[in-house]
Amino acid sequence: MKKYLLALLFVGSSIVVYAQQRPQYTLYMQNNFILNPAIAGIENFSDVKLSYRNQWVGLDAAPKTGYLSFHTPIGDVDERHHGVGAQVVSDKTGPTSRLSVNADYAYHLPISGNMKISFGVAGGFTQYNIDGSQLIVVNPNDPAIASATQFLPDLTAGVWLYSDKFYVGGSALQLIPASLDFGNGNPSGLNKFRTHYFLTGGYRFPIGYDFVATPSVMVKHISPAPVSMDFNFKMMFKETVWAGISYRKADSFSALVGVNISSLINVAYAYDYAVNELTNYTSGSHEVILGLQLNNHYKVRCPQNVW
Repeated sequence: MKKYLLALLFVGSSIVVYAQQRPQYTLYMQNNFILNPAIAGIENFSDVKLSYRNQWVGLDAAPKTGYLSFHTPIGDVDERHHGVGAQVVSDKTGPTSRLSVNADYAYHLPISGNMKISFGVAGGFTQYNIDGSQLIVVNPNDPAIASATQFLPDLTAGVWLYSDKFYVGGSALQLIPASLDFGNGNPSGLNKFRTHYFLTGGYRFPIGYDFVATPSVMVKHISPAPVSMDFNFKMMFKETVWAGISYRKADSFSALVGVNISSLINVAYAYDYAVNELTNYTSGSHEVILGLQLNNHYKVRCPQNVW
């Protein structure tokens, strides 16, 4: 019962403004496109990612998230060019679920040498669903907890400054003001769509001939919640096998591994160990990504601009 009550607390906090309303990812470094549309078309191939995250294993009604994303360049990636893409994200937490569908566009502009900047937008919708039959309630006629489905518009904007040595990017998600009414026809300001801000940066440097190290950081802010920060470090061997660690402030430590199996297929896995109030109730979180590099005419095994 204690686990179920804890789950309900986090279900509630994912809807109101006091916590992140979007799904949480650990392996976003492998696919920053899921958070920033400016990355669409950044590589010289079509990028497909399929991901699944099982969060807080052992905790009843814990979040489960899956997504499919695709983006591809239009034009020569060494020159001014466009990028287009799309993403579908499914997220379920106990009695609540959401399905987001977005189409993405980016414009990439060379600045100096091999440095470029890109600007991106994404638009679509999010379908929220609440299954009232999964809730244990005192008053079953309370309209605030009735089953409900609602569609809300969605808009994201981002910018990405990058080269083969570094990247700095920022994005804002859920830019269109909207509120959930939970099926009672009376939207509350507490259930308002809140804009999510992400700022990230990373640097890639060689160690000897065979190894490449990549430290990176992610800063997240959703008002009025406190600022959240991730610190990451990856080490890659011959652009094929890599491993890393990540720390999410006051939340978790993560172990990361991945392999670029060929110029077509890559996989990555992350395990999160909670270091917050959930430590005694969960054995951790698991996340996996399968990547495909289609139309990869130059047969590159490791992406050149997103790593």
